[in-house]
Amino acid sequence: MILSKIIKAVKAEQVAGRQDLEISSIAFDSRQVKPGSLFVAVPGFKTDGSAFMVSAVKSGAVAVIAGKAAAAPAGVTLVKVNDPRSALAAASAEFFDNPSGKLRMAGITGTSGKTTTTYLLRSIFRKNGEKTGLVGTIEYDLDGEKVESKNTTPESLTLQELLDRMVKKGFNACVMEVSSHSLELHRVDGIEFDAAVFLNLTQDHMDFHGTFEGYLAAKLKLFGMMQGKKPGPKVCAVNADDLRAAEFIKAAKVPVLTFGFNEGSDLRAVNVSNTQTGLKFDIARAGGFCPLDLKLKGSYNAYNAMAAAAVAAGLNIGWETIKAGLEAVENVPGRFETYKSPAGFTAVVDYAHKPDALQRLLEAARGMGAKRIITVFGCGGERDRAKRPMMGGISARLSDFTVVTSDNPRSENPAEIISEITGSMNKAKFCVVPDRKRAIFEAVNMAKEGDIVVIAGKGHEEYQLIGGKVNHFSDKEAVLEAISAGGKWKE
Repeated sequence: MILSKIIKAVKAEQVAGRQDLEISSIAFDSRQVKPGSLFVAVPGFKTDGSAFMVSAVKSGAVAVIAGKAAAAPAGVTLVKVNDPRSALAAASAEFFDNPSGKLRMAGITGTSGKTTTTYLLRSIFRKNGEKTGLVGTIEYDLDGEKVESKNTTPESLTLQELLDRMVKKGFNACVMEVSSHSLELHRVDGIEFDAAVFLNLTQDHMDFHGTFEGYLAAKLKLFGMMQGKKPGPKVCAVNADDLRAAEFIKAAKVPVLTFGFNEGSDLRAVNVSNTQTGLKFDIARAGGFCPLDLKLKGSYNAYNAMAAAAVAAGLNIGWETIKAGLEAVENVPGRFETYKSPAGFTAVVDYAHKPDALQRLLEAARGMGAKRIITVFGCGGERDRAKRPMMGGISARLSDFTVVTSDNPRSENPAEIISEITGSMNKAKFCVVPDRKRAIFEAVNMAKEGDIVVIAGKGHEEYQLIGGKVNHFSDKEAVLEAISAGGKWKE
């Protein structure tokens, strides 16, 4: 691609050097630069990309996009912009010929439930005959081709490349999780969405956004991206039961469908029955009811199913197809995955690592008729500290007993994290076992028939981050081993 086309797309403030250069690739990591590359000097959290411009040029970069204060090495074209992150998104979309404009795009945002909703909506699209990709926390899935997920929503260059691959493979649609980080950091700038979903908003990522209002403002940006000229139906689906619903409805520039349990929603969950075999409920809607018999467990999944149904209905997909798609989903990795013990208790592995997610998880377990709930959880290091005592309080209130352990402590002292969790908990209702595997064994050892052991926080993850090291660890593997051993720990 000729550099001048990219310069126009990024709305450059100043250009020094030739604009007729052929650009073979784009990179924002100097280690990925090849001969003919355009290097985008993105400001990082620890270092500024402009510090690597010389290295990029030595590796073959012929042009550089950078902030206004940058000075490029001699012999390359320097393109100065107001915001290099935003420019990276615009340049990437232009370089890959705006692939989102050739796909039916659905973006899901909210504190909890994004992953499950993408799986449900993808299933509906597939039942509708649409070859559908998925971008999210667990994986980037190109209809069987799996790409490791490093971020819930990848950097704009990676995202545009994924979408381009989908287009070239003949895909019709893509469903994706849209995180608040991605909206704030311009990762989804230039994506032409056909549908946007708001699930819920509770405290999370205060370490990044600073305030709850900042977190809200980031989420609202998704609904502001629905004003493009892309043909075809568009819809915004909003959880009407959430306290912030009105702000998302106001932000929507296209038709809105609301969903929830309360009266007044366009789609409403009624006759809800949550058991250890699945979730049954009816979606009440204008014109009748849609009875559902889901394999997913947990009453909160009614919200995720209704969100997916609202998007599909707004995009003119029939209710028979919606029903078939929702009921076809067997499970979502690391989301309320259940394992039965020969001793008669059930273990649940779930990704819940935020206050509201933990509360919903424990309420769902209680609603399944548990005699006792024994919870194993910890909190991640270098993340929002304010949620630690909140989650401790939630587990103390909704569990019969809690085994407090480590999650991903990263560079923090695990003992200090645990101390912040347990500060206000009733000492009679918890114990501390910092080693996560041993903590799972401890919970399994005390479980009896009819109990539910809830292991929260890591879900699908197969690693633990401790002191800068990545160690293999799987809650699923640990609990299966503990069940097989009867909970008996061997040194």
